[in-house]
Amino acid sequence: MNKKKIIFILIFIFFKEIGSQQLLTNKSSDLDNPIEIFAEEGIEWHKNNQKYIAKGNANAKKGDLVIKSDYLEANYKDSDGSDNEITFLKALGNVYIENKQAKILGGKTAHYDLKKEYFNVSGKELKLISENDELTSNLKIEFWKVDNIAIATGKAKAKRNSKYTIFADKLVWHLTLLNDEEYKVKKILAYDNVKIESNNEIAYSDKALYNDTKEICKLFGNVKLKKDNNYLTGDYAEMNLKNGISKLLPHPKTIQNNKNRVKAIIKKENE
Repeated sequence: MNKKKIIFILIFIFFKEIGSQQLLTNKSSDLDNPIEIFAEEGIEWHKNNQKYIAKGNANAKKGDLVIKSDYLEANYKDSDGSDNEITFLKALGNVYIENKQAKILGGKTAHYDLKKEYFNVSGKELKLISENDELTSNLKIEFWKVDNIAIATGKAKAKRNSKYTIFADKLVWHLTLLNDEEYKVKKILAYDNVKIESNNEIAYSDKALYNDTKEICKLFGNVKLKKDNNYLTGDYAEMNLKNGISKLLPHPKTIQNNKNRVKAIIKKENE
């Protein structure tokens, strides 16, 4: 006899006076959307611990937000009315998060704080993908919805089509929401072991700041610019990703006192 899969549906409806409970969007119309939890192997209600546990291809949905995993835990608190308020979601195994603006792949674990509108996803092959940009990490990706900031730590990489690829131990995305269905990266901060690939040029530094409006990338500390077989080295540089011109300049903090003047060495790669 074929066994039919049973899907349990648990709906929690709750309201807040301020803010949105959506993970990756700030649409006020999503405020009253219920959280729906689906599972193929059952849902447990732990009354003493105030939580629900969903097992087997578990899904949590709220508006256009979808969180999928093998195991899902929802913590709640008692409200004044008849409904309980979900405050925290924990996902384990094959975590996948998606909404209209972005999606996250490759998660092993994920934590979502609904009140702070913050999530933390861990895994060895993480990807945060929006319309034209991609952020990857082999350790952790965090996102603050209120501030529209994403942080990747570990061996992190930020990429936009064929325009640039930025590698670092820590990458900070500052995002802007262009419309209901598209995020745009307006600024990137890179820390430690920074490497930037653009056109036929590669740059290295301790820190970097990319401004998307001007398409300028500023590099700070132990800067090395490599193009073909030539290198330029110094303490500060600016890369114009629009016209392909790179400049080695005095560090902005030392221009007035004339210390640490520009030092550049141009040499063959094999010299």
